[in-house]
Amino acid sequence: MGVSLMNEGLFFLCFVLVLSIGLMLVSMVLGQRVRRNRDKLVAFECGFDPMSSSRTPFSFRFFVLALLFLIFDVEVVMIIAFCYSLKTVFLSLSSMTVLYFFLFFFILLLGLVHEANEGSLDW
Repeated sequence: MGVSLMNEGLFFLCFVLVLSIGLMLVSMVLGQRVRRNRDKLVAFECGFDPMSSSRTPFSFRFFVLALLFLIFDVEVVMIIAFCYSLKTVFLSLSSMTVLYFFLFFFILLLGLVHEANEGSLDW
C-alpha cells in the first residue's frame, strides 16, 4: 500500500512538471516576441528618456507635481486614520482633537486651492 501511494505521488509530481513546462513552451511560442523593439527593452525612468544624454534638464513641473502628490497622499492617509479613530473612540475624543483635525484639514484645503490658483496642477 505504501509503494502504491508513493507511485501515485511520483506520477502526480511528473504530471505537474510536464504540464508546467508545456504551458511555458506554449506561452513562449504564442507570445508576442515580434513586438520587441528598443524602446520596450529599456527601463522607464520617471518622465525622461533613459537613452538620451544625462546632461539634459529635468522637468521641474514633473518634480513639483510628484512632490505635491506625495504631500497630499500622506495627508490623505492621516485623514483616513483620523476617520477610523472617530469610528472606534468617538465618545472619548475631546473638542480640541476635533478642532486640530479641522484646522489640519483647512490648511490642507488652503494649500490645494493655492496650488490650483498658481497653476501647478495644470499639466
